[in-house]
Amino acid sequence: MKNNNKRQMKKHLKKAATVLACTGMVAGAFTTTAFAEDAEQITLNVSHIFVDQTDGQCRGWYKALDEYKESHPNITIVEDTADNDAYKTKLKTQLAAGAVPDVFYAWGGGFTKPFVEAGMVENLDPYVEDGTIDLDAMMPDICNNFYYDGSLYGLPLDSFIGVLMCNQSLFDEYGLEIPKTMDDLYAVSATFNENGITPIAMGEKDKWPGLFPFGALALRYGGVEKTITMLNGEGNFDQEFVQKTAEELQKMVDEGVFASDSVALTDDEATEEFRQGRAAMWYSGNWKVDLLCEEGSPLEGKLTMVNWPAVSGADGDQNSFVGGASATLVASATSAHKKEAVEFMTFMSEHFSNYAYEEGAILPTWKYSGDMELKPFQQTLLDLMQGADGFCLAWDTLLDPETADVHSTSLQGIYAQQMTADDYVEAMAATR
Repeated sequence: MKNNNKRQMKKHLKKAATVLACTGMVAGAFTTTAFAEDAEQITLNVSHIFVDQTDGQCRGWYKALDEYKESHPNITIVEDTADNDAYKTKLKTQLAAGAVPDVFYAWGGGFTKPFVEAGMVENLDPYVEDGTIDLDAMMPDICNNFYYDGSLYGLPLDSFIGVLMCNQSLFDEYGLEIPKTMDDLYAVSATFNENGITPIAMGEKDKWPGLFPFGALALRYGGVEKTITMLNGEGNFDQEFVQKTAEELQKMVDEGVFASDSVALTDDEATEEFRQGRAAMWYSGNWKVDLLCEEGSPLEGKLTMVNWPAVSGADGDQNSFVGGASATLVASATSAHKKEAVEFMTFMSEHFSNYAYEEGAILPTWKYSGDMELKPFQQTLLDLMQGADGFCLAWDTLLDPETADVHSTSLQGIYAQQMTADDYVEAMAATR
């Protein structure tokens, strides 16, 4: 979404002012009202993928749902659930039939776009303007992937953040500082290489891990808005910031920032190289941080987490992150109870964010308002998210499948030193 559109939207926000007296949390975006006994009895049909009761996201969902039901006795929620693949098939069948539930789980970017274009998803802009949805209560730019033609159509569920994980003991051993700029990164990498330590572990055999450094560099050179605009189909890939990003990645490979055998390692194998102290750094999403920090891990008490280094003099966003939200709740534009459907999805989005985060299943999509004592690594990740200037998912999440394959395959070629930055840009430009 364009920044000026967001500012205009926020300018017209009417702040919700009612305290939600449930589990000690303040609801910054949703006002719970006391329902009279004679309130209209309505039913909302809700579809989602939370079927595994052992999963933290599932537990978070039902904790939020129980709370909603208790505070809305006049509303009956009828659930229709399926696991991931079966659910996607069912939704596409409903799209073809022109009928969807009142509220349904979806994914941003290209997945939800056909539903929006078919007029089946409720535009949420009016609900932002009247204060039902408070964007200021959410993490910055967390809804980026749910805007279509400048309007908001979904609210976030899960979220992640890409972090540079550093073995602090190795940095201390060689008298090095955690890198804040790319120049710093090249300098510490040279020292680690001189001492037989891989600077950054990389499992590029799986292709997707190598997308993360590239995505971070693109944000440094191009910024969040320009990057997302391009990934959503506006303009080609032969832009200066893409060229500079590819050149920087090629320089990193040529100067040995990554191990020469990175294309022969899986992500799990690269993670173990970092875990065992054979690599000084590792860059990925937050999903393995708990395992790296756990009691008995070789990295217990040694892990420092920071954002990807800045690029001095670059025009992009130096404090933005690879990450954000892809899963979303959307409301049907043909629902007989659109207002209640939007209020339900707003309530669930916010409360799920708190509860699933407390379960350790996600990073919050709303600013955390719970009172649980967080583990140190959770607090560090939360602080990084709350201080971010914006987020962009890894490119393969936003691109169509064919272009995403060209992207990941071409980047693997750079890591293998079989393709150049020019080759990458040429291959990507050919997709459009």
